[in-house]
Amino acid sequence: MQLLAIYGSPRKDGNTDLLLNQFLKGAEKAGCQINRLFVRDLTIYPCTACGKCEKEPICPLDDDMQMIYAALEKAEAVVVATPVYFYNVPAQLKALIDRCQLLWHKNKEKKPTKPGYLISVGGSKGKRLFDGVILTIKYFLNSTGFSLKESLTYANIDAKGAIKGHPTALKEAFVAGERLCQR
Repeated sequence: MQLLAIYGSPRKDGNTDLLLNQFLKGAEKAGCQINRLFVRDLTIYPCTACGKCEKEPICPLDDDMQMIYAALEKAEAVVVATPVYFYNVPAQLKALIDRCQLLWHKNKEKKPTKPGYLISVGGSKGKRLFDGVILTIKYFLNSTGFSLKESLTYANIDAKGAIKGHPTALKEAFVAGERLCQR
């Protein structure tokens, strides 16, 4: 299985990256082939609402999204890892999501069939901390041919590396990666 792993955190080697790396170790153990996409290292311009993608399957903006579109279409499964920024995803990841309007137009008549997964970490203890992230990722996945099957969310984790002190998080991420790729 070809698994696309989207690293959505602007912070390199932070909690989100650590969890996704564990997830991917489990996925690789189960036989998945991994394509890693580090959003923080890409050039992604914000959508300009030009409307071109409504008429033909092309985005006129010349940046790394062309490679991302191809990666999303090739993937048989996708995992998105993101921290929570003001109860949603960071701006870099949101720009990628917004630019997938092109794929939404292309796929709007199709039912999403491929598995998608979410990993998210937030520093707050708020009861609804992950609501915005889950909705955003769910509809991003649906628009690109995937369906959110499972998610791992961890609240009250903020300092870089703090996830290492969580009693079960890294093991849960590993097992979830294994499970996704054994389907």
